[in-house]
Amino acid sequence: MTYRVKICVREVRGYCSMGYKPGDCFLIEKYYIRDAGRGVCLHALASMLTLLSLFLKGISARDLGIGEEDYMGYV
Repeated sequence: MTYRVKICVREVRGYCSMGYKPGDCFLIEKYYIRDAGRGVCLHALASMLTLLSLFLKGISARDLGIGEEDYMGYV
């Protein structure tokens, strides 16, 4: 089974050098970053990697402690 993770910016604290703003999104599918447009912020990606790899394997966001629903989590 292939899992996709859609990552959307909910909040920017301070200044984002990539220019991300709330509502901007990109997709990770089969461990590839898709639809990143202007690129991906390595600082944000690094902070998500531990949970992201588990989420891409189909582990529930609820089990990971990052959400109240199985398929939606916040980091």
